Amino acid sequence: MTPHSVQYLIPDLKIDVSNALRLIGDRKKVDGSANLDLRDACEMEFQPGESVRWSLELCRIAGAIEIAGTVDGWVAMFCYRCLERFHFTFSVTVREHALLPDSGNVDEDEQSAFDYVVRDGILNLEPVLRDLIALSFPARRICDEACKGLCVKCGANLNVEPCSCK
Repeated sequence: MTPHSVQYLIPDLKIDVSNALRLIGDRKKVDGSANLDLRDACEMEFQPGESVRWSLELCRIAGAIEIAGTVDGWVAMFCYRCLERFHFTFSVTVREHALLPDSGNVDEDEQSAFDYVVRDGILNLEPVLRDLIALSFPARRICDEACKGLCVKCGANLNVEPCSCK
């Protein structure tokens, strides 16, 4: 650890960087976990728990905070073939930047170059994690490559039992 390095285990996704990352080169280690509730393909919600774990290092650079590290865990999904619930595991490398405005005012052109912005000294990790995790999801969510799916006539789960339809 460098002289300006601090480590935190946080239960919250909002990090106060106003004092810990004052000077360029200051670093802050952030480890944490939360449960990720996936409601559908586009809507995710973080809750207390441990299905998602992150180990990140925040570094003050000129005009921004660099966010680097790893995020891993699992999320419950429904198989597109058989509609059964399954756990999708993921591991994502993080390399993002959050704009750190000099004052409370953020220039619109400057903000458009960044996906994330530190507001009032608070870095909200939730949108960073949400975006990275969502991008790791497979296009076709299936529980297993060998999944047989549902019978198109009677709806029986062909992984569990053969159907008697003809």
